[in-house]
Amino acid sequence: MFINPVKFNISPKASISFKSGQTSVFTDFDKTYTPFSHMEMCNDNMLQDGSERRFLFNDYFGKMKDFFDLAKGKVLLTITTGRNLSEYKYVEQKLKDKHLNYYSPDVVITKDGGDRFVKKDNLWQKDTQKSKDVQSAANGWDSLRLKIAIKDMIRQEFKNPVFIESSVNRTKDDYGDISLESQFDKMSAEDAQNYVSFTKDEDNAIEIAFSNNIPTERIKEKIEEYLHKNNINAVVKHYPEDYNGYCPQIVNGHKEIVPGNKMFIKPAPDNSQISKLYDVKKALNDIIVNNTNDLIIAAGDEGNDEKMLNPLNYLDIYGLQFDKTIPPQVLLNNNKILSAIKEMPFYSIIVGSSPKLDNLREMNRILRENGINKIICIPDSTDKDNGLLKAIKTAMYDYAEQNPEYSFDMGMDLYTSLMDGGSIWS
Repeated sequence: MFINPVKFNISPKASISFKSGQTSVFTDFDKTYTPFSHMEMCNDNMLQDGSERRFLFNDYFGKMKDFFDLAKGKVLLTITTGRNLSEYKYVEQKLKDKHLNYYSPDVVITKDGGDRFVKKDNLWQKDTQKSKDVQSAANGWDSLRLKIAIKDMIRQEFKNPVFIESSVNRTKDDYGDISLESQFDKMSAEDAQNYVSFTKDEDNAIEIAFSNNIPTERIKEKIEEYLHKNNINAVVKHYPEDYNGYCPQIVNGHKEIVPGNKMFIKPAPDNSQISKLYDVKKALNDIIVNNTNDLIIAAGDEGNDEKMLNPLNYLDIYGLQFDKTIPPQVLLNNNKILSAIKEMPFYSIIVGSSPKLDNLREMNRILRENGINKIICIPDSTDKDNGLLKAIKTAMYDYAEQNPEYSFDMGMDLYTSLMDGGSIWS
């Protein structure tokens, strides 16, 4: 392990901050911010008036709304999701149509760290500065130019592909008229066997769904060769059977809904594939560099959330470099690493019991043995004693107890509302 003690510099508490009391909450959407299934939220026959689940939904988001309304201007709520914007907007509209108590966030980040959209006048506007930053850091990544090049590669490998754009490369059961299946049903039988569907309007991710007739393995190789030749930092992943997203195919002359044949191409700014960590780390870096004494909270439930939930992934902001193959149990024996994590204006919330986050639960055990509370584990976001809202309050309250500058500009009403969150660690 290499540690640079010269660069290691925890923000001095003696320095006076000109901005305090600000909190940024980054939360996964499915099974974290919203503990309700896609089917429950989008199926017209579910969460009906008088149902117990509808009451639970309205109670949960009613409390969220009360808190975030109170915290307006002091807490920025960001949903960071694997969905694209069309998918997210579809779910939100379905909830509005059902007259449910959903609380809409300030920011949505799509495709596991891809594009960032900020709400302005109830419309989602793309953060073009992030797109420019990613393009620069990924050595000239440009999704529009790359899509054009990929189409040429496909034409070289397959005669007469049918190129389409879909809002969502999924089924009508999932996304109705904006789905790939909705377009598929309007195609001729011949075209339906030869489709290549690009999702729309994404700067920092390219998603393609293919008919099984298309030679996708060769196309993947050609894309990787193109990226290497042009020194573009990006990662190509191919899933011939994507069980996370079913799509239509012609099988034995008939339409069937099967695991999608999909490809994902993502930029790798600074030689690391873009992920949910990207935006969280940038926000944390700004706090530390500018010494603002603000706070970052990240919440998630699955493996695609692990990078942003793991405190070790932020240590290089403090100038700490280490071999990432070393087990966390060994790294957490290092006092400088422990000191940095303790001082870090960052908390993570782990929801549920996914084994993909067991390493963070073990890290939490070690940190707590050293008197460091930075990871909060909750069974379910709606848990009446230990849910997501209480975990957010716990993190804010704990940080306020340690940092008077953070709490000073928060205001008495918001600070008082945190009191019921202080018991998780008691």
